[in-house]
Amino acid sequence: MKNSNQSTLARLSRTLARAAMSALLMTFGSVVFAQSSVEKSETSQQARAPESELERAKAIVTKPNENKPAKPETGRTWGVYSTTTTLEIGHRFVDTDGSRDRYLSDVNVRDGFRVLEYSTDMRAQPGAGLLFDFMKADVSNAGGDQSQTFSLRMDKTRAYRFDGNVRRFNYYRSPGPNFALNFRNHDLRQQISDFHLKLFPQRAVRINAGYGRSLAKGRFNPSYSFERDLFQLLGESRWEANDYRLGLDATYRRWDFGVEQLYRNFRNDPQITSTTGVNLGLNPTDAGRISFLDRDTPLRARSLVTRASVRGSIAERLHVVLRGLHDDERMRAPYLETTRGTASNNANIISRALTGDGVVERPGAVVDAGLTFDINRNFSLSDTFRYTSFRIAGDVATLQTSVQQTGTAAPQTIITTTAGDRLTKWNSYWNTLSLDMNFGRKFSANLGWRAMQREITLDGLYTSRTSTSTTVTTLADDESESVDTHAFVGGFRVRPTDRFSFIFDVEHGTNNNAFVRINPLEFTRFRARAQAQITDKLAFIGAFTSTDRLNPTPQVENESDARSYTVAVNWEPKSRVYVDVGYDYHDLFSTANIRYFLASNQERRGNSLYYARLNSVFANTRFGLTNRLDLLMVYYYVMDRGAPSVTIGANDFVSAYPLRRHNPEVRLAYRFSNHVTGNLSYRHYSYNEREFAVQDYRANILTTSLRFTF
Repeated sequence: MKNSNQSTLARLSRTLARAAMSALLMTFGSVVFAQSSVEKSETSQQARAPESELERAKAIVTKPNENKPAKPETGRTWGVYSTTTTLEIGHRFVDTDGSRDRYLSDVNVRDGFRVLEYSTDMRAQPGAGLLFDFMKADVSNAGGDQSQTFSLRMDKTRAYRFDGNVRRFNYYRSPGPNFALNFRNHDLRQQISDFHLKLFPQRAVRINAGYGRSLAKGRFNPSYSFERDLFQLLGESRWEANDYRLGLDATYRRWDFGVEQLYRNFRNDPQITSTTGVNLGLNPTDAGRISFLDRDTPLRARSLVTRASVRGSIAERLHVVLRGLHDDERMRAPYLETTRGTASNNANIISRALTGDGVVERPGAVVDAGLTFDINRNFSLSDTFRYTSFRIAGDVATLQTSVQQTGTAAPQTIITTTAGDRLTKWNSYWNTLSLDMNFGRKFSANLGWRAMQREITLDGLYTSRTSTSTTVTTLADDESESVDTHAFVGGFRVRPTDRFSFIFDVEHGTNNNAFVRINPLEFTRFRARAQAQITDKLAFIGAFTSTDRLNPTPQVENESDARSYTVAVNWEPKSRVYVDVGYDYHDLFSTANIRYFLASNQERRGNSLYYARLNSVFANTRFGLTNRLDLLMVYYYVMDRGAPSVTIGANDFVSAYPLRRHNPEVRLAYRFSNHVTGNLSYRHYSYNEREFAVQDYRANILTTSLRFTF
C-alpha cells in the first residue's frame, strides 16, 4: 500500500498531465474546444454573395444612358453607395447533465436571446462619398455568449481611416478536484477595446492616434498559505489597463519613417471576502485554522513606451530596416492584512496584522536591425540583429505584529520585520544570417544560422528580524551567467505545377530562455506540408511536424518528443455542395528525472513519464437539398488513448490524460425569400474522462433564429 506522500506525488503527476494535455489541446487548431460552430457556416446563398456584390458595384458606376446590370439577389444601391445589411436574431435553449462546472469551463453557452449576427456594409467609389467611402459594422453573438465581438471600420480616401473593435469574453474556469485541488477558480467578465484613427492615410505624412482599454472583473478563488497549511479564499477580481497612443508615419522617396509614444496606466484591486467562520484548510487534521481574514492589496502601475522605425533602400540592391523601443515601467504594491485563528503549535492567534509596501522599476530597450543585399534577381543575403535589455529592480519591506496566547499563559506580542531587494539584469544578442533563393513561383529556399548570447545577473539581499529573538537573518543571493546558443534554419518551397506545392523547413540547435542554471536545450524541429489541387473543385492537404527537445542538465535530463500528422480533403463541386473533412494525430512523450522524500525523509529518485496519443476527426459539410433548403453538418471527435503498457521502476510515475469528446452539429436553413432565412441548429457535447468520471458531462444546445438580409 502506498503511503500518503506517494499518493500526493501521484496526484501531482496527474495534475501535470492534465496541464500538459490542456496546452496540447489549445495548440492544435482542429481539436480546440472553441472550434467554429455550424451556426457560422455559409449557406448556398451566402456562398453566392460575391456575385451580388459585383452586381451592386456595377450599378453604382453605371451612367444614366447605359443599360443597368441585373438586379442582385441581396443588397441595394443608395445613391453612390452599394449597401448590404444582415440581421440574425435568435434564442438558445441549453440542457446539460453531469459536471456543469466542467461544461462551463469548456463550452460556456447558456440559455437566452441573442443577436447572433448584425452586419452593415456600405461602399462607394473612392472620393465619391460625403462623410465616408467605406463603412462596415459587425456584431457577433451579442447578448451573453462566451465570446462577443463588435467592430466598426470607416474610411474616407485621403482624409482618414478609423478602426474600432470591442471584444467581450465570459471566462469561467473550474477544472475540478483532480486539477490544482479545485483551487484557482475564476468566473470573469473581460472586455478588450481598441480604437485607432489614421489621418491622411494616402499622403506622405500620416498621423496616428489610438486608445485601448482592457477590463476584467468577477469571482476568483485564490489560495493562501497560513501556518503551514493551504487555504482557499473567496474574492472579487477587478483590474483594468488604459493605453493612449500618438504617433506619425512619413514617406520620403524610398524611405519610410515612423515614431509613436504610448502611455499605459494599470490598476488591480482584488477584494478578498472577509472570513468570519472557521476555515479548516487543505489538511483538516492539523492545528492551523483561520477564523477571520481581511486583505487589501491595491496595485498601481504605469508605463511609457517609445517606438521608432526607419525602412528604406541605401542603393538599388541594398535595403535596411531599423526599429527601436524603449520602455520605462513602474509599479507600487501596498499590502494590508489582518487575521485571527490558530497557529500550527495550537496557540491562539488573538490578532495578526501584516503591512507591507513594494516598489518595482523595469526600464528596458529593444533594438532590431536588418540588412538585405540582392546579389542578383534570384539570390539575396540578409542579416538581422536584435538587442534586448531590461533591468528589474524591486524593494519590499513588511511589518508583522502578532498577538498570540498558548494555554493559560499571558498573551505574547511578536513583531517581525523583513526587508529585501532584488535586481535582475538581462542582456541578449540575437543574430541571424540567411541566404534566400527565389526562382519565381516554381522554387524558393533559404539557409541560415542563428546565434544568441545572453547575460543574466541576479543580485538580492533579504533581512529578517524578530522581536523575540536576537538573531538577525540575512541572506545574500548573487549570481550571474552567460549562455551562448546556435541554431541552423533552412527550408524550401517547390511548386512543380500550378496544382501542387510542397513546403519543408527545419531548425536544429540549442535554445535557452530560463532564469535558472540549466544547460541550453537541444532541439530539432522540422515541418513538411503538401497541397494538391486535383481539380478546380477537389483539393488534398497533408502535413507532418516533428519536435524533439533534450535538456542535458544531469539533475534534470528532461526529454520530450512530439509528432503531429494531418490530412484533409476539400471538395466543392458547386455552391450548393461543400465537403471538408480531415484527421489529426498527435503523439507526445516526455520524461524527466525526479527527486522526492517520503515522510521518513528517505530520499527517492525516479522518473516522471508523460504520454499523449491524441486523435481528432473533423467534418464540415453543406448540402443544398433544394433551391431553398440547406443542410449543414459539422462533426468533431477527440480521443486520447492515454499511456501504453510500459514497465516502470518502483519510484517512477506514468502520467496521461485519456479522454473522449464527441461534438456533432446539424443545422437546417430555409430561405423563405432572398431577404429572409430561417435557421434551426442543434449541437451536442459528450465529454468523458476515463479516470475521472466526476468531470463527465453531456450538453444539448438548440438554437432557433431568423436571418434578414436587405
